[in-house]
Amino acid sequence: METIQISSLSLSEFQKILNTAIESAVTSAIAKFIAVKQDPNEEITVTDIAKMWSCSKQTIYRRIKDHKVPTVKLGRDIALKYKHLEIIKKPIAKG
Repeated sequence: METIQISSLSLSEFQKILNTAIESAVTSAIAKFIAVKQDPNEEITVTDIAKMWSCSKQTIYRRIKDHKVPTVKLGRDIALKYKHLEIIKKPIAKG
């Protein structure tokens, strides 16, 4: 952590330093939250994927079936691991 002498700074200089520190803290906090939220072994439901990608649940079900991605039943919904999202994003190879 940096030590600064506040008495020699103008108000605008102090505000710039403070804003930079706040932006850095917020960016770091968001990055940590996203890293936790997107743990590759965490599960995400078909409903959530459909909302995130703005498509129908049927589209997601088709992609899961065509790519043979493992799923689990979560209540009335089906879920898959975050690490499989990249697989089902890819176009289905035909032929």
